Amino acid sequence: MSRLQFLKVNSDVAEDMLKLKVRDSQQHLIASNAEWIIEDSFNEDSVCFGMYDDDLPVGMIALIDPRLVGDDNGHFQAQHLYIWRLMIDEASQSKGYGKAAMCFAKQYAELIGLVGLSLTTMDTEAENALNFYQALGFIPTGRRLDGEIELIYTQK
Repeated sequence: MSRLQFLKVNSDVAEDMLKLKVRDSQQHLIASNAEWIIEDSFNEDSVCFGMYDDDLPVGMIALIDPRLVGDDNGHFQAQHLYIWRLMIDEASQSKGYGKAAMCFAKQYAELIGLVGLSLTTMDTEAENALNFYQALGFIPTGRRLDGEIELIYTQK
């Protein structure tokens, strides 16, 4: 990794993000980047960032501030930035970009006054990311949301 930067996905960044894809064996775990970008453009509660290593696009991360969401069903953890989506391009996986994206999310949460991160992940599917998140300090809350396990990370 040379110089990482996170750029808000807009018309300048979207074309690069549409070219990224996960491994074929991971496609069942995540929505397409086109779906992400469309949903994000209509969702005022989320912010989506493209991740670049110098000028090379390597991934995307979408975040939701729970304070901005009418959370009638208790889906979000109070005071924890929700990692809505994270994807690293197949050619860039296992190179530390996922960990760097989570570090960015932790910094972003702190910057906007939140105490940590939360997310859900498929834990029963092949090639799931549960071990990745647990290695970064996320712990299961005991809840399942939409069939996925909820994890939480609180800043120290």
